Amino acid sequence: MESVCLNHPDTPAVTRCAACGKPICAKCIVNRDGSNYCSNSCAQNASGASGRVSDILDTKKKTERKSTVRTLIILFILIAAAAAGYLYYTQNKDEVDAMADKATKNVQKGIKSTKKDLQKGIPTSSKYKRNREALVD
Repeated sequence: MESVCLNHPDTPAVTRCAACGKPICAKCIVNRDGSNYCSNSCAQNASGASGRVSDILDTKKKTERKSTVRTLIILFILIAAAAAGYLYYTQNKDEVDAMADKATKNVQKGIKSTKKDLQKGIPTSSKYKRNREALVD
């Protein structure tokens, strides 16, 4: 079944409106910027929509550029911090190593202390434990 123009029901449609999709005949075609529309209203709506789309795409590009610049700045700061840390370490190696050893000893002391505190708080024998062991035997 062939479609007919909505404005002229006795005339076959030759195309569809680029904005609303209505079937239109050769008499009804409004051609703008290489696209066929059913009316000036549809042509204006399409023109306005394309303007909004280009604005949105421009905003997206600006946002992506800002994001890229922000990422590069953060990367530069991290590299500078790593370089400064390396430079400080190479110039103060003995002092840094002594601080690291002291920190390691403090952590190990804390671990031992926590382990002792936990062991003090856990009974070695309890009625619950004896009942569980009895179930296994």
